Amino acid sequence: MKAKNENKVGRPEIKVDWAKVDQYLRAQCNGTGIAGIIGMHPNTLYLKCEEDNKMSFSDYSAQKKTEGQELLRAKQHLTAMEGNVTMQIWLGKQYLEQRDKSELTGKDGAALIPKQEIDLSKLSNDDLRKLIELQAKAGVGTP
Repeated sequence: MKAKNENKVGRPEIKVDWAKVDQYLRAQCNGTGIAGIIGMHPNTLYLKCEEDNKMSFSDYSAQKKTEGQELLRAKQHLTAMEGNVTMQIWLGKQYLEQRDKSELTGKDGAALIPKQEIDLSKLSNDDLRKLIELQAKAGVGTP
């Protein structure tokens, strides 16, 4: 007597290791890349997702990628709370709108206007002379 599977014709059923796929999705990999890594055509992966998970790969992928982003956010927070000053500064800039001081000062400590592009060809000789004098007073180079 033959076993049930001996009479089957066609390719063997493809099994997807969803734990591995989940890891790649949490790392923000895309379906095409994951399919290549696990050795199948992307369309096969998408069809298996619908069969095995009862949702489109697009929805499944979005869910797992969001999990990965939130895990990363939590890890960054933990790293900052453990005393990583660089992460504390970075998160402060991201979430608390903290910024580096951006005021520029000359040799005398007076505030300078941040560097701007100026079309010098449109200035009169008098204006150019004034600009050079202002730069000299501020302690910066000539145009």
